Amino acid sequence: MRTTGRQRDGSSLHLHYHLAIFDGSLAARIDQVLERDPDASGRDIRKQFNTLIAQPLHLTTARRAPIFFVIDALDECEEDGATSILTLLAHESPRIPGLKIFVTTRPERHIRSALVQWHDHTQFHMQDIEQSVVEADIHRYLESRLSESGVRRSFPEVRFRPWQPTTEQLKILVGMSGKLFIIARTAADFILDPRHAQPAKRIATLLDGVSATAFSSSKHSIIMDDVYMRIIRAAQPDPVDDWDYWFRTIVGAIVLLHDPLSCESLANLLGIDADRIVRTLSNLHSLLAPSKGDSTFRVHHKSFPDFICDRNRCRMGPAFYIEPTLHHMMVAECCLRVMCDNLKLNICNLPRNDWSKDQDQLRDRIHNSIPQHLAYACTYWGSHLVSGLGTELGWNNDLCRVLEHFATQQLLNWVEAIGFIGRVDTAFSSLEAVVGAMVCQFIPISSIY
Repeated sequence: MRTTGRQRDGSSLHLHYHLAIFDGSLAARIDQVLERDPDASGRDIRKQFNTLIAQPLHLTTARRAPIFFVIDALDECEEDGATSILTLLAHESPRIPGLKIFVTTRPERHIRSALVQWHDHTQFHMQDIEQSVVEADIHRYLESRLSESGVRRSFPEVRFRPWQPTTEQLKILVGMSGKLFIIARTAADFILDPRHAQPAKRIATLLDGVSATAFSSSKHSIIMDDVYMRIIRAAQPDPVDDWDYWFRTIVGAIVLLHDPLSCESLANLLGIDADRIVRTLSNLHSLLAPSKGDSTFRVHHKSFPDFICDRNRCRMGPAFYIEPTLHHMMVAECCLRVMCDNLKLNICNLPRNDWSKDQDQLRDRIHNSIPQHLAYACTYWGSHLVSGLGTELGWNNDLCRVLEHFATQQLLNWVEAIGFIGRVDTAFSSLEAVVGAMVCQFIPISSIY
């Protein structure tokens, strides 16, 4: 069973869901728990594990083979969530016979610290794999993706002569990838972009001026950075006009959002037209691809935000570098404006006799009255503002005015709104963090009180 770090914030494991799909007898046990306690999946993470995972597994141990949990990209989970999950598994998993856990993650500090508590485990580092082994796997992957049949699958409606990369081009792509499949995948996505249907031209753009030995002694991050810079440069329209401004505005918001937003909701949050987002990102789908349906643009891999938000790595000049504190402040100001423009007393227009109903009974009315971008603004304005207060880059008179208007006119309406969306837990922590950060920056707290 496989789950990913991106699916969790640490408040819910979701592993019981995969267990239920995996085994019918386990599903029956989990159903019994949920019938007795319908709120079990929302309990403390340790209670969730014990009631929804450990107990059903103990009860069916004699009749099943070993079970493997595969938790992928744990580093993309929030720090507190990742630490809680690793700490829990370190203490509880050895007590369950036949349970094996496989975790993939980058060696971030908080993950290394949590693993210290887990004595009965083996760590394997990707860099320890022989280069020739990885190169052979990546070569097979690229050979398949860029084969005649693979190209036809990418362009089913286009009729052109069969195309494949030359032996030399394939060799360079393998060299560029180093030991990272994400580089090979990003390159293949760029070459086979269905909106262009020009694989020969795309691979020539990507490999322009690169030799088969160019990356022989490079670090993985340097290789990845070079690929990202080539893709961004290729995405620039001709003439550029104001594309770089919209690139910074839109990409800066996407990489810093705490929860992804649909294209329409992101446009509403930023106060721009949704078509502007689509046009700006139209040639960047190998880095930020929209989902089907609501066109939610998501980052393919965490290495891209790491690159674009690091001045030392993003060597394309200020036109493309995302200054995190500045863009956090921009998003915070957008959140405050959205709340000031849209919050009102009794925002869901509830009749008096409906005030006693619980959240589930009012879900449709809440959803219709508090759209996604407003719910996001209510939940995360404080977090973005605190992150933006690291410097004075984004603190200006306009922001002071909108913050003062929110504090004097909309504060109670905000508390009501986050109550409706079930995030009232953020109220005190948001205000406390904002005031504390403002005091540290010597900003008058009269702006918020």
